[in-house]
Amino acid sequence: MSNISNKNTVIIVADSPIINPKEIKSYPNLSINYSVYLNTLLYSNWLEIFSDMKEQVELFTLLSEKDLEYIPKYFLPDEAHTITYNEPHLTKLSEYLFRQSLSTNSKTLVLFYNSIGLRQSDILRIFDLIQTEEPTIVIGKSVRDNIILACSYGLEEDLIDPIIASKRKYDEYLNMITSKDIFIHTLDGFLSIDNFEDIKKLYIELSKKESLSYCGQKMHENFNDLFIEYKELLNV
Repeated sequence: MSNISNKNTVIIVADSPIINPKEIKSYPNLSINYSVYLNTLLYSNWLEIFSDMKEQVELFTLLSEKDLEYIPKYFLPDEAHTITYNEPHLTKLSEYLFRQSLSTNSKTLVLFYNSIGLRQSDILRIFDLIQTEEPTIVIGKSVRDNIILACSYGLEEDLIDPIIASKRKYDEYLNMITSKDIFIHTLDGFLSIDNFEDIKKLYIELSKKESLSYCGQKMHENFNDLFIEYKELLNV
């Protein structure tokens, strides 16, 4: 699974089971089945975005082994390399990814599946912000300060592993890397879908025309099926 091209690397991370109904953590107010459905939509939306960036990025996806028997074929597009993990692997994520032969000589974007709001132009801008001659990291965070992405050059242990250790909390993560001599770019305003309030925000954002730049028409229709089911609770 060697990444031998000059492309930038993208790793979509599902840091817990997302489609195994016996293992997932359901969203408040959502049934298990609709929680699985929401997870598949969030994950699939990223696959759709990166399907149009084949020339620029080498795509990897990281899924829990607990999801293995439930993974649908469309979760495994030809252009993506799928890696499965056991939970202990997440504590030393950089080492585990390195053992999967991911390139350490490319700009690498680690992106968490349960996020939305990033356009293709944003992704290209993030890669442009990474300097190869000096240590640089770009951190994307949600409106509630949850980390949705981190981009740096290669798979540096001191930058990648604290994301999981901090439970993706932005302030905690900064405290963990404060000793590093590194230039930090922070981008904000994205959504991390963690609870029902976030689902309400998602409902509002996807009602705006500009959301088509990061969520296509077909994906909008799929999300709408979910919103119709919970329309009374989404009365915002």
